[in-house]
Amino acid sequence: MLDFLYTAVSWVLLRWHSLFSAIGIDEDSGLNWSLSIVFLVITARLLLFRVFIKQVHYQRRMQEMQPKLTEIRNKYKNDKAEQQRQMMKFQQEEGFNPITGCLPMFLQFPIFIALFHVLRHLSNSVVQAQQYRAYEAGKLTLTPAQLESLNHQLSLYSFTPSETASAALAKLFGAPLAGSLHDSAAHILLLGGDVASTRTVTLILVLISASATFYTQVLVRRAATVTPEGTAATVQKLMFVGIPISVLFSGFFFPLGVCLYWFTSNTWTMAQQLYINKFHPHNKPGEVEVVGAVGKTLAPKPGAKPQRRANVDLSKDAPTAGETAGDAAASPNGTAADSTPGAAPKPGARPNRSGTSKPANRPNNRPSQSKKRR
Repeated sequence: MLDFLYTAVSWVLLRWHSLFSAIGIDEDSGLNWSLSIVFLVITARLLLFRVFIKQVHYQRRMQEMQPKLTEIRNKYKNDKAEQQRQMMKFQQEEGFNPITGCLPMFLQFPIFIALFHVLRHLSNSVVQAQQYRAYEAGKLTLTPAQLESLNHQLSLYSFTPSETASAALAKLFGAPLAGSLHDSAAHILLLGGDVASTRTVTLILVLISASATFYTQVLVRRAATVTPEGTAATVQKLMFVGIPISVLFSGFFFPLGVCLYWFTSNTWTMAQQLYINKFHPHNKPGEVEVVGAVGKTLAPKPGAKPQRRANVDLSKDAPTAGETAGDAAASPNGTAADSTPGAAPKPGARPNRSGTSKPANRPNNRPSQSKKRR
C-alpha cells in the first residue's frame, strides 16, 4: 500500500548516492551510503522548514491561549459537552487550528517509516547480497533460474540488485548500516561487521540523538513566555523527559542506518530551535500591552473621523480679547468691523464687495420717485 512512498524515498537516497559517487567517493563505501542518508534527511527537513515555522507559531499561540482555555475548563467543568463547544468556539474566534501543530510530525513520520522499511529489507538481504557479490567475482556459479530468483530478491523499489548488495554490505567505521545494538555477535559477524565497532558507533549515535532531543526541549521551555497550567503543564513535563527516553530506548532496536537518520533529524531540530530563539524571539506579554496602550490612546474613537493637525502656530494670528472688544466698540451696531479687505462676511450678512465699510450716515441726495414725476 505504501510502495509509492518507499519508491520515492529510495529514489532520493539513490540520487544522493549517485552524486557522491560522481565526486569520487567509492560507491560501495559506508561513507557514501551514510552521507546519502544524512542528505536525505536534510532534503526532507528543508522542504518542511516553512511547516516548522508554522508549528512554532502554533505552539506560541497555544501558550497564549492557555489561560483562557483553563478558565473555560473551570467554568464548564460539570458540563463536558458545553466545555468542548466553548473551547472550539474560542479557537475559531482566534483563528486557531490544532491540526497545524501536528502537521510536521505527520509529514516526517512516513519518511521515517519508509527509510526504516528500506533498511530492514537491506538487513534481511545480506546473505543474498553476499551470494550476488560472489557471483559477480566469479566465485559462485548460478543457474539462470537461480540468478533470476536472486535478482528478484535483491530488487528493491528503485534499487537495482547491485545497488541493494552495495547498501546491504556497507559499513561505517566497521559497523554495518543494517546492524543494530540488539543483534547478536553472530549476526553482526554475518553482516560482515566488527562487534565492538558496531555497538560503539551505534551507541554514540543514540546518545547524541537523545541528548539533542533533550536540549531541544530545554530550548522550547526557555522560549516560552507563558507558564503552562493544568493538562498543558503535565503534557510538557511528560514530553520533556519522555521523548528523550523514547529515543534512547528505541535506538537499541533500530538499525544503524535508522539511528543515523534519527541523529541527523534530531540535530537539525535542535539547530532550528536555536535559530528561532535567536532571530524570531517570542514577544513578552508586557511588550504587547505597552504597544496596545499607545495605540488605544492615539486612535480616534469608534465612528469619529481622524483629525490631521497641521504644524501651524495659530496663536500669532488669533485676535486677543482686547482687540475683539475694541472692534466691537468701534462698530455702530456693536459688532466687530471687518478691517481687512476681502474678509469673509459673517453668516447671513451681505458681502462687502468694495472692500471698505459703508458709512453709517450717508446723505441721500438722489431725488425720490415722486419728485421725478412732478
